[in-house]
Amino acid sequence: MPRLAPLLVLMAVVALHLAGHGRYIVLTLTVVSPMLAAILTGPRITTVYALAALLLASLLGVRTDLYNGDYGGGPAAQAIRLAGVAVGGVIAVVASHDRTRRETKLREITRVAEVAQRAILSAVPASSGGLRLAASYESAAAEASVGGDLYEVVNSMWGTRILVGDVRGKGLDAIQIASRVLGCFRVVARNTDDPAGVVAALDGEVVEVAGPEDFVTAVFAQIDQGRLLMVNAGHPDPVLLRNGVPRLVPVAVRQPPLGLGTDGAAIARHQLERGDRLLFYTDGLTEARNPGNGEFFPLIPAVESALRQASLDDCLVTLVRELRRWTTSSLNDDVALLVAEVVSEHEDAAGGGEAEGDVSPSSARTRAHVPAAAHARPGTGPVPGSRPGVSEATST
Repeated sequence: MPRLAPLLVLMAVVALHLAGHGRYIVLTLTVVSPMLAAILTGPRITTVYALAALLLASLLGVRTDLYNGDYGGGPAAQAIRLAGVAVGGVIAVVASHDRTRRETKLREITRVAEVAQRAILSAVPASSGGLRLAASYESAAAEASVGGDLYEVVNSMWGTRILVGDVRGKGLDAIQIASRVLGCFRVVARNTDDPAGVVAALDGEVVEVAGPEDFVTAVFAQIDQGRLLMVNAGHPDPVLLRNGVPRLVPVAVRQPPLGLGTDGAAIARHQLERGDRLLFYTDGLTEARNPGNGEFFPLIPAVESALRQASLDDCLVTLVRELRRWTTSSLNDDVALLVAEVVSEHEDAAGGGEAEGDVSPSSARTRAHVPAAAHARPGTGPVPGSRPGVSEATST
């Protein structure tokens, strides 16, 4: 249809000129056709419309006798009209070529950014330390910039450690910051026992690599035998599904985003039960809007429905499907999702035939070319079935 718009313009100009019966001369308006083509099509098609506009302007001059006598200014005036159409056509072709070149360069840069983005995200293990895991990454619409969403799972002697975050800004700068944060996390998560120390190290890394206005929202979680320790640095609260009922898992004190400095992290403590499912996500999920009414994505109802699926991979597929249906498949921001299910160590090792450290199918599909970076460790025992304890925050 875009290719036909310039043709319709030509037809309209011809009809208008002929309908005037010599009362007015509008043949120079044929130049609008190649100019419109320069916006909607490539240089080759624009050239075709430029030549067609010049040809029609010449023929219309013959049809209305603009080359003879003094009508319409005579031959000199008609020559000037044709020269104007020809110059306009040349400008349109040059403009179309320049626009195509810039769009091609932008697509190449975007592809490089997307490859870099996926290269820094390791595939999560299918199971780790009494947890089953799955992750998914949904890219924004083609016209949107590549974001700096990130996630990682590290198995440490203190339990399974999870980081989900979102770098402020877009493009290669955001990806560079995300890469540094993930690299730092993979090291400190295996060598630092205190969760507050892990968050402090990540904050220092962002301060070192980011600009004065850059920061990273993130949530850090450590899960060991059902005991959840969590630090939230300006990130959306994860959602817990227990016995089919979803609820947010808040912290008493929310820390500033990474890169803005911290005097010590407030650690929230929760007790998880076998069968609990915990969803971590980035703000691309909560800030997605319905283009029809402008309403935000209904997080809790959608999570309640999605997390009831039998497998974690199906949970994420269902949630993404609902998200794309809500936004009519047009995401304005990337969305990173990570879901963890509490199981016993026996289920972890034997359930579904998956051994700890295997890559989850959803994560493998998202980043098939990236090898898993998480290292497994032996389990530490069954998850207690006690009721959840009272959430508290302690300043470290």
